[in-house]
Amino acid sequence: MQNLVLTRIDDRLIHGQVMTAWIKNKNAQQVVIVDDDVANDEYMIEVLEMAIPEEIPIGIFTKEEGVEFFSQGLDAPTILLVKGPGVLNYLIDHNVPIDAIDVGGMGARSDRSTLYKNISTSPEENEEFKKLLDKNVNVFIQVMPQNKPVSVAEYIK
Repeated sequence: MQNLVLTRIDDRLIHGQVMTAWIKNKNAQQVVIVDDDVANDEYMIEVLEMAIPEEIPIGIFTKEEGVEFFSQGLDAPTILLVKGPGVLNYLIDHNVPIDAIDVGGMGARSDRSTLYKNISTSPEENEEFKKLLDKNVNVFIQVMPQNKPVSVAEYIK
């Protein structure tokens, strides 16, 4: 998709140096978050709006709203943020063209095990990653722009 400069999975969504580095690296002019829970949580919306640089517009959408938003095309270089791979399968299955996904942050939880260094996934998330790989999406781990991308396919069993 033209102007989709980065699609990133990060369960913290927007946070400090990481987002600042990616916004600069990709020359992004806007950020879009697609997450049903966050889109329906006024407090989290306020927190995320305050966490992003003031000059960068942010849109926070449910999956359905995200499909509608992306169907209109993107006028500016955009970073798409989600918390996990399932929502990306939903977007792709609803004709949002995504060909590359950066797995930037998926922290440890009781239902997750280590996939690669500080990236942890659940069995369900691994199945979602397999679906993305089956759709020929380039899924890679790259926490910061200066890190070398590592293919998720090598670690998904």
